[in-house]
Amino acid sequence: MKTEIVYAPKLPQRSQFPANSVLFYDRILDRQPSFKQWRRAFSYAFPLTAGESLKTLDSLQKILKIMVSKGLPQTTELTFIAVGGGSVGDFVGFLASIFLRGRNFVQIPSTWLAAIDSAHGGKNGLNFNAVKNQIGTIYPASQVYLVRTLLESQPIEREDEAFGEVLKMAIINTPKILQNKVKSPLFDSLPELISAKMKIVKMDPDEKRGARRVLNLGHTVGHVLESLFQLPHGEAVKLGILFSARWSFQLGLLKQPDFVQIWKAVHSRGDNDLQTLLGKISFTEVRHLLSKDKKLVSSTEIDFIFISKIGKVLRRKVSLDSLINEMRRQKQEY
Repeated sequence: MKTEIVYAPKLPQRSQFPANSVLFYDRILDRQPSFKQWRRAFSYAFPLTAGESLKTLDSLQKILKIMVSKGLPQTTELTFIAVGGGSVGDFVGFLASIFLRGRNFVQIPSTWLAAIDSAHGGKNGLNFNAVKNQIGTIYPASQVYLVRTLLESQPIEREDEAFGEVLKMAIINTPKILQNKVKSPLFDSLPELISAKMKIVKMDPDEKRGARRVLNLGHTVGHVLESLFQLPHGEAVKLGILFSARWSFQLGLLKQPDFVQIWKAVHSRGDNDLQTLLGKISFTEVRHLLSKDKKLVSSTEIDFIFISKIGKVLRRKVSLDSLINEMRRQKQEY
């Protein structure tokens, strides 16, 4: 399914969506009078509490029961619209993919992180057994609306939290983003960032050929840190990228000038320190989390993304033991 990307100055009018449309939105958006007025145009509107706690089978069952009790029209024209960040998009995307064997899905991301990354490519997921995204589908939205007024209403710290995904795309295939700096305002950089991601997604839309796995840069260790310390996703990915850069440099894959540039970029935003966090973790917990990671290729090996230079990454199988040993080394040496 092809996704239409729509850049808009303000939220689209109700008439732009099918008559049988169902709105799901982050309830925090009701703090904005203009949004509250906009969503009242929908006959079916369900507020959601964003966050990882939303992405559960219990939440799914509750919403399904509410939907049925409200007499939702079960027609082929039914469209699910998600307005929110990554957790809302993941949840509603999964719901749209399974309800009546799949219904039209539209995303309107309200966070920079979702606008840059999670709203594009079709991946959704629920958490299960304390592991992120264990249950999910690949179900691209038919449309993604990037609404300037909505995105620019966020607190400034949301930009910093999204920087990990910006840095990821710069390192994978868009080095000029780092060289030229991200445009200000960030909204003006969205076309370049989204295009960079979609070039990779189009090579491997179903994530079966391996090409798309380079988008996991920073996510292996990042997800561990996110789970253990409840870090924002983008901040955790940024620290995961630093871990990869250090390991790549240690192995001689990454030259010092590029390593220094990545190090400076990571430390230009955010207050969390990788070494400090590594010093606080239980490696028994780390091994348990890694053993549930969807990037495992066997019970003892995992796909890991190394960096050879800014603009090129390498995918290699590594043992869980070597990954944990490298975490121990970085805990001590930096």
